[in-house]
Amino acid sequence: FNNTAYNELASNGFRRVENWMYRPVCDNCNACKSYRVVIENYELSKSLKRVNKNLKGVSYKLITNTATTEHYNLFKRYQLDRHFGGSMSDMDEDEFISMIEISPINTKLMEFRNASKNLIGVILLDLDKVNLSAVYSFFEPKLSKFGIGNFMISQCLLFGKKNKYKHLYLGYYIKDISSMSYKHRFKPGQILNGSEWQEL
Repeated sequence: FNNTAYNELASNGFRRVENWMYRPVCDNCNACKSYRVVIENYELSKSLKRVNKNLKGVSYKLITNTATTEHYNLFKRYQLDRHFGGSMSDMDEDEFISMIEISPINTKLMEFRNASKNLIGVILLDLDKVNLSAVYSFFEPKLSKFGIGNFMISQCLLFGKKNKYKHLYLGYYIKDISSMSYKHRFKPGQILNGSEWQEL
C-alpha cells in the first residue's frame, strides 16, 4: 500500500505491523479504541514539564529504520522488565530486524540518548505527509521512574508540532488498563467510536 492508503487505514483505526495493517475485532467486546492526539493544539501539562526538566540532558534524532544490536539489546531489556512472558519477549534478533526494517512507507527511528550518548529509548515512527504514527516504542527500564516513556511521546509531539503534522496516532486506548490508558495524558486526544473521531 502507499501513503494515501496508509493514511486512510490509520484514520479508520488500523495499525501497521511490517507490511500489513490490523484492527482488533473481538466477540462481545469493543473496549479497544484507537487514540490520536491533535498535534497543533498540544501543550505540555505541568507534570510533563517536570518530566522534561528532569530529563533535560536527553536528546533525540531521527535516523533510518535500520536495526542494530544496540537497539535489540535495549529492546530485550525492556521486554524482560516490562512485558516478561508476553508475545514479544521471545522475539529473536531476526524478528526484531523485520519489525524495524520492513515497511512500505516512510518510517524512521526516533532515537533517544543521554548526555553520555548512551541509547535509552527508541520510537519506531511512521511519517506520512500529514500524520505521525508511533508504531512501537521501548526504553531503558531503569528510567521508567523518571517518566522516560512519557518524555519520549511528548518529544515526538513537539517534533510534530514544529513540523506542522496534524495527528499522532498512539495505538489503542482502554480506559481500565493502565498500560494503555496512559495515552490520555497527551491532550487534546480523540478516540474512534465507530466511524467518528470524538474528543476524549
